[in-house]
Amino acid sequence: MAFSLPCTNKGCGKIMSPYIDTNDDKVYCSLCDKEIINITPFIKNQMKMNKQFRQKQTKPFSVKCQNCKKEDRPKISGKDVVCAHCNKPLTHLSEPFKIMLREKLKTTDLDV
Repeated sequence: MAFSLPCTNKGCGKIMSPYIDTNDDKVYCSLCDKEIINITPFIKNQMKMNKQFRQKQTKPFSVKCQNCKKEDRPKISGKDVVCAHCNKPLTHLSEPFKIMLREKLKTTDLDV
């Protein structure tokens, strides 16, 4: 069963099921995504055993590059769709999918 703890951050303070990030071994609130302080090593160990880990955050329209093997939102370079990390064209994508990506990537990061 998952732990339920109160958030120690100002403005949140709600009871929730926190998660632990395995990269930095810190516990975060599942509602406000801020670090929860004063968590004992025993609770951290129990959270690891219960697999209360931070879920991988995926961006919309992410594509895995076949050259560098990283998954991220591609960039538009002229009329070509390229990897955001290695800047090589994503040739494995179908042309209809590339057309849709060009349309959607133009409006994805714009503020409303």
